[in-house]
Amino acid sequence: MRVSRTVPFGNAIDLKNTSRQLLTPDDRRVELPVFCYLIEHPAHGLLLVDTGWCRELSPGGVYDPKAAARVLPGYLSAFYHPCLPAGEAVHEQLAARGLRAEDLDCVILTHLDPDHVAGLRHLRGARRIVLPEYEYYWSCRTVFKARQPQSLWMDVPMERPYYRGAQDCPNRWAVDLFGDGSVQLVHMPGHTEGQAAVLLRGGSRFAVLAADAAFSPRNWAEEITPGYGFDREQQLVCLRWLKEKAADPACAGIWCSHDAAVAPGTVEW
Repeated sequence: MRVSRTVPFGNAIDLKNTSRQLLTPDDRRVELPVFCYLIEHPAHGLLLVDTGWCRELSPGGVYDPKAAARVLPGYLSAFYHPCLPAGEAVHEQLAARGLRAEDLDCVILTHLDPDHVAGLRHLRGARRIVLPEYEYYWSCRTVFKARQPQSLWMDVPMERPYYRGAQDCPNRWAVDLFGDGSVQLVHMPGHTEGQAAVLLRGGSRFAVLAADAAFSPRNWAEEITPGYGFDREQQLVCLRWLKEKAADPACAGIWCSHDAAVAPGTVEW
């Protein structure tokens, strides 16, 4: 996606700044990746975190305003300038690995922004699709409604577990997905009300998929909140938690969904 330079490092945003971003010309935008994560879990199979864009909004692999506007409201197309190069849609990447949606044991959605859920249309055969109930019910009914078009996800059957009390989380809310502590959906509010990060534990190590709580390590290192949220105080609480996790010697890594410094690859531990 190509967005205003204030999106990754703009601090809390207001409606006036949002309007400015819609009008930012392409040559003054920054290109950011839209990542999904495939997890090969030793006990629970293949897990996919988020789904990225769908092929229909970028059929030629470039930003196509007319095609994008058939999938997204026009103002969101203008905000994101989405593009999806050939072979990079989620089902295309799975196919390149010899996988189909039906091979996925679980698809985890961190939140309902379109760059995280548009690819759901390619994954309806997955065995489970999971989204925290707080995000499903609440975020799309508040100020975030304008950026979470229900047409992308409302007709997709999904499990909607509730956050429950948990230790080692920014506000002590999480979903223990399998009941063994190996995959936790950690409540990370601020970017949206119900956003989750995914905390993965294996042996003595752990990793965090931070979703949009941060766009890069610079956010937590300098306590600069991303500029596409509406509660800066909650965002800061989450950034401080990420900073603490990053400093832990047991941390195998923290990955953000739009970090331009990260290249696709594989991490093992």
